[in-house]
Amino acid sequence: MFSSSELNALLEQVRAQLGQNAVFPIQNASSNKTKSCGNNNGKDANILNIPNITPQKVLVIAGLLGGVLEVRSVLVDRNQAIEILLDGSLRRKTKLDKMLDEIGKMPFDDVLRAVLGRI
Repeated sequence: MFSSSELNALLEQVRAQLGQNAVFPIQNASSNKTKSCGNNNGKDANILNIPNITPQKVLVIAGLLGGVLEVRSVLVDRNQAIEILLDGSLRRKTKLDKMLDEIGKMPFDDVLRAVLGRI
């Protein structure tokens, strides 16, 4: 797969493209200093409070946008904690899988007539 340095480089590119002229903090892994990214025009780097986006979060976002992941359920308990169940597969659907999905949507009697009509 990808090394952590490659994922961090990808993350920096995504951050730069999302806030093309915006200023937001970037945490340096070697120190706790915050540097700004983009055109800051002399403004403080903490103007925008962008959450820390990890490579795992980027992959989940990409999976949702790409249609690989689907939201199966959203649970909210009495303490207002939210749990989101995602489901997906990295396996590509074959022609047979697509055909069986179409057949699964049809009424049973139509499928049975089609099968008996071929015999």
